[in-house]
Amino acid sequence: MVDRIINRNKILYGPGPLGRRPFGLGARPPLQGLLICAGQALVVGLAGGFGYNFFIGNPGIQKIDDYYKENPTR
Repeated sequence: MVDRIINRNKILYGPGPLGRRPFGLGARPPLQGLLICAGQALVVGLAGGFGYNFFIGNPGIQKIDDYYKENPTR
């Protein structure tokens, strides 16, 4: 059995774990990177949802409103 991982393809995997320098979110502490990533995901998700609702509207709610306009409650 091999006790350690052998890096056989230097072109594909790079020089090794000590030769890589993290940058961007990878250079930050784990909790700070997680909070930044979660915050960005929240902002992008909310912007996408509001954009969808503004430009396309909500067709499901529109169908329900149309149904009750055609068939009013008694």
